[in-house]
Amino acid sequence: MEDRGMLGGAHPAAKLILLIILALVGLFVVMILGLLVAIPFFGQEITGIILQGEGLDLSENLNFSRYFQTLSHIGLFVVPSVVFAFLVGRRPFLYLKASHKPFWVSLGISILIMIAALPLVNFLMEINLKLSLPVWMSGLEEWMRTAEENAEVVTRMFLEVTSYKALLFNIFMIAVIPAIGEEFIFRGIVLRLFRQWTGSAHAAVWISALLFSAMHMQFFGFLPRLFLGLVLGYMLVWSRNIWVPVVAHFFNNAAAVIFYFMHHNGYINIDIEEVGMGAGSVYYVLTSVVMLAVLSWFFLNFEKGRQKRLSFD
Repeated sequence: MEDRGMLGGAHPAAKLILLIILALVGLFVVMILGLLVAIPFFGQEITGIILQGEGLDLSENLNFSRYFQTLSHIGLFVVPSVVFAFLVGRRPFLYLKASHKPFWVSLGISILIMIAALPLVNFLMEINLKLSLPVWMSGLEEWMRTAEENAEVVTRMFLEVTSYKALLFNIFMIAVIPAIGEEFIFRGIVLRLFRQWTGSAHAAVWISALLFSAMHMQFFGFLPRLFLGLVLGYMLVWSRNIWVPVVAHFFNNAAAVIFYFMHHNGYINIDIEEVGMGAGSVYYVLTSVVMLAVLSWFFLNFEKGRQKRLSFD
């Protein structure tokens, strides 16, 4: 489908600039409105601290921090993607390839792909953690490691809950909102724009995956996120339906949250973050690679056959 909105004829570079502007504006507007709404629930003192740009003790205001995190994702990803799609495509969900229900077979294979990818993703994480910058950039490396350690502390504070109510909110905050927002932005828009710009689906998938990984601002998790970005990108290209990578993204994040909850509370002894790491990991990784190849082949051929059948209808 051609871009038929009021800004549909703009160059992809101009559209990217527009997307960045909308993301910044969306973040600002949603945060301000969200903070005003929060006053009756969290008190004027906490919201006042945020509005004044002062630091907030995360451990003492964990629920507000969860709320704040959710707002930021909605403002930075969900709202701008829909507004952008309306301005460029006029029919947002059609532009984002979200207007049709995905096939259950596609969803099932996409989830199996995420499961099969786990050992390889963890292996890439292990490699990434061992990477070092040149000596002359040691200061930058130290800063990046400190920043990631701080981010890890915050993440664990969010995840280390004991109630199912808190678990459900974590799934909403870490799986539902990011899966929709990030997929709409990076696969629904960024990938599409670079495909128009370069004329190559492969180049678009790689560029969008690079930007997706870089956006997280975590150098020592760059490789596994890049790989996941590639997997999600090809899911969209092959299925032509944004809900396929959205569901796969959701499953990946939700599974991590649920397994962390179960491990942290002693329900299970398996830490899925360690599968594919350490001694004997080569067997898990090789199995992961083989399974990914097989599942990707099934996925691609199912989608080719389905789209071929549609062309004859």
